[in-house]
Amino acid sequence: MQWKLLIGLSGWGFCGATATVLQSVFSTQPVFASCTNSQLLLSCTEQALSSNDSCCVENKSGLILLAQFWDIHAGYPDQWTIHGLWTDYCTNSTWPEFCDDSRAHSNITAILQSRGKYELLQTMNNVWPNSEGLVDSLWFHEWNKHGTCMTTLEPGCTSSDKLELDSYQGIIDYFSSAVDLYSRFPVFQALARRNILPGRIYQTTLVASAIEEELGILPNLQCDTNGTLSELWLYFYVKGPIKYLEFYPTQPDSTSSCNVSLYYPKKYPSNPYPVTNVIP
Repeated sequence: MQWKLLIGLSGWGFCGATATVLQSVFSTQPVFASCTNSQLLLSCTEQALSSNDSCCVENKSGLILLAQFWDIHAGYPDQWTIHGLWTDYCTNSTWPEFCDDSRAHSNITAILQSRGKYELLQTMNNVWPNSEGLVDSLWFHEWNKHGTCMTTLEPGCTSSDKLELDSYQGIIDYFSSAVDLYSRFPVFQALARRNILPGRIYQTTLVASAIEEELGILPNLQCDTNGTLSELWLYFYVKGPIKYLEFYPTQPDSTSSCNVSLYYPKKYPSNPYPVTNVIP
């Protein structure tokens, strides 16, 4: 089963401590290049995989993952944070990585500043943190490993006859698209509405079902070797370029690493180990 996620800017935003307005930063329209309706194919379909139009369809690896961290040492206490926006092959749970060394960068902050993307940069500092405090190391790793593998973000896809090619536009589109998609899936608030709060042990199926019922998408929950919830992955197909933000939720293509029950830890704990009983 799959659901269509209608992407629109009105009525959406961050919840809790990071509430902010994103309309001036993100757009559902392309910056430079445009695609006709007939070119906008849903990724991972037979048509998409056989298409030669890599600017208007993700035709190499079209299963898109939004990875969110539950990092007890980063972000606000009532906020899951971004790990990255990834692209997997449509089958076999495999993925490409580090696809173009010529577009690898280690100075994402400087790039965004050079293009005047200060609001995007501030939002990323809030919702895409690193527990080590070195946000650029996380950001450039995600772009170099995953962003360079998205065909619709390649430089030739962001140019036109009227505007000069900006080699950084794909980077801007990658980070703005990731932040925009993330804002539509406030996991902490979804779980809290079901009275699933940090500091307790829960049945894994209960947590997954709560997210699916609240947000309309089944997560792939990830736990560490101690059975502590640390991350989740949300899966989508995308129609047209990534920056068009037309994502269709779909089922996970891999299994959860959590056991029958999991511990959902509090952030910034004095005692990081669970002390309560499992919640049925």
